[in-house]
Amino acid sequence: MVEDWEVDDPHGKPPDEVRAIRDDIENRVKELIDNRLDAIRTDQTSHQIRLQRLLPQLVEEFEGQRDPEVIRACADAVLQRYADAPVRSFVLTLAYRQTRDCLREDECALIAV
Repeated sequence: MVEDWEVDDPHGKPPDEVRAIRDDIENRVKELIDNRLDAIRTDQTSHQIRLQRLLPQLVEEFEGQRDPEVIRACADAVLQRYADAPVRSFVLTLAYRQTRDCLREDECALIAV
């Protein structure tokens, strides 16, 4: 269900109208949390985007040393560690470093199991 999420700009409006806009936003956020939070949490889109951003650098660095499948599996395993992180802005940098460290080992411990 796609709804119209456009909201009037409250700038310069009287306090009563601003309160109504604020209350509307609050209700929409509550509805989103009540009805879509599980879907948002389980959505793999951000994971896939991060994986797409990590892989070219890793493939370039480890080409000829590691199979592309191993590189992808290692990066995927590292990113999974951050699936429940409440703030994920730092994840890409950490995941890149951890994946590189793991791939430099004789055997990637994250996918060896």
